[in-house]
Amino acid sequence: MKKSGIINPALCRAIASLGHTDSIVICDAGLPIPEEVERIDLSLVRDVPSFNQVFHAIAEELQVEQAVMAEEATCENPRVVEVITEALGKDKVKFVPHSELKELTESAKAVVRTGEFRPYANVILYSGVDGLF
Repeated sequence: MKKSGIINPALCRAIASLGHTDSIVICDAGLPIPEEVERIDLSLVRDVPSFNQVFHAIAEELQVEQAVMAEEATCENPRVVEVITEALGKDKVKFVPHSELKELTESAKAVVRTGEFRPYANVILYSGVDGLF
């Protein structure tokens, strides 16, 4: 049994299988998830687990090259923007319209659904490399 880090088998496998520039989405309870994308549904009840909990756990294990968020989050949910920019750095976070974020979700390797009920608590994380080349 693993001693630390993420212990959910599906989430461990999804993170480990990401290659350079592959993406994984962390989303709130309401984001539509495309049928063709792997769904890792961690939601239990309202706000459990929270977006922040899941984001921090994944960010600890994934080399993030870039993150994409909905530009609407800057007004509707500035706290989630702050959490992500503090963890990754402002230079790694790109903002697009929410409709475009939903389209980009279609090419993700997996979507991780949280129990988060705050609006626009969604991020696409693109896998990077560190020190390999």
